[in-house]
Amino acid sequence: MIPEISEFSYGFALVNELVGWTALHAAPIFPSLIEEGKVGRGYDVKLDRPGVPLLLQFKRSDYMKTRGAREIHKYRLDLDVPFYRFAITERNRSFQHISLISLEAEGNLVFYAAPMFHTLDEINSAWASQRVVERSIFVSPNEIGLINDNERHWVSFDELKTYFCSEPRNIAALRAEDLREKLEGALAEDARPMREQLPDWLRSIDRAALGRRALFEKLKTGADGRVTGATGIPQPEARQATVAFEQAPEGAFRRRIQRRFIRRGSVEIRSAKPLDPERKMLREISDKAMYKFGVQMIVVQATDKKS
Repeated sequence: MIPEISEFSYGFALVNELVGWTALHAAPIFPSLIEEGKVGRGYDVKLDRPGVPLLLQFKRSDYMKTRGAREIHKYRLDLDVPFYRFAITERNRSFQHISLISLEAEGNLVFYAAPMFHTLDEINSAWASQRVVERSIFVSPNEIGLINDNERHWVSFDELKTYFCSEPRNIAALRAEDLREKLEGALAEDARPMREQLPDWLRSIDRAALGRRALFEKLKTGADGRVTGATGIPQPEARQATVAFEQAPEGAFRRRIQRRFIRRGSVEIRSAKPLDPERKMLREISDKAMYKFGVQMIVVQATDKKS
């Protein structure tokens, strides 16, 4: 069944619950395009303490309620009915997956986040009971790996098992406690205050942009050695596709954000507030994460036990 909820609604609910997560403090860093349009929005982070950037791509989940679903009927997977499925956008429609692979290759914590619910009643219930994180799975793009074709692929999962299809194989997915442990481990690995970590975060996301280009060039080479574009077209069209790929994400994501958050006449768009160098860098990292990679950046820190 097609989900009733949007990626934005799910992402909003998930992020808001992460903000109050037990033993961890999470602060979503929104792009400057949104920050500058809302009064009173600030950065709820402590620069004198360690932090970890968590980068999430929100997905909707289709609800599969019968054993006639292809995962069971065709592929004979041992999924319990009902189960869920979310799609990986085809490569000839978007370079999203390549982007996330590149981002994760630089040591970032990057995940597809998908819900184990699909109706408005279910998301409202999960929100009210603070079980949105608990009712979600988190899948590393690298766990899926590079996709070398333009076919449809998806991730199917139940309460315990997760598969990547269309050539089915079992993959690991994180649940709430797994994600918490991973974040706590990352915090323990680097005890530097966040103001010292920020330059490394920025270099990481810039290197990921270069790595994405290299991956794109690699995947353009077909089996016969000819250079092809994302849709299998030969040069010079492939070269034009490369240029379009490098130029499109920022503009596309900006337009998407504008349509979604800044309705005509709904908010007053103000000039950016003056920021100190560290917070200016933090906003730059967040902007690049959203506009170039399509992910929401959340800064995770240990809870201040004194507060």
